[in-house]
Amino acid sequence: MCKLKLLVTGLVWTWAGYRANATPAAALTTIANPLQRPTDTCIRLREDVAPAEWRKAIAEATDQLCLPTVDARALNGLKFSAALPTRLAEATLAARLADLDGAAAALRGRTRFTILGQ
Repeated sequence: MCKLKLLVTGLVWTWAGYRANATPAAALTTIANPLQRPTDTCIRLREDVAPAEWRKAIAEATDQLCLPTVDARALNGLKFSAALPTRLAEATLAARLADLDGAAAALRGRTRFTILGQ
């Protein structure tokens, strides 16, 4: 089971992998930083997220996991991308990027809030 560590700097360290982080990041739209993409190790949140807001968002996201967003560069890199309808290409790549089981496990994990400098 993944353990989540949320720092006040706006990082949720999951060490769950890119696919398992991209999936909940798509469902955490109210607290995720829209300008940052998830990585293999973490999801970047807004810096002002409070513990209560985090718990509420996690509870909602666990029940409403959705497919991750697909970068336009990934769509353009598809073989025969010009011949594919955009919506079909997006849906195909999103399904391949998703890790619903890994995301659910990461969201169910324990969370420890750490305030740096205190």
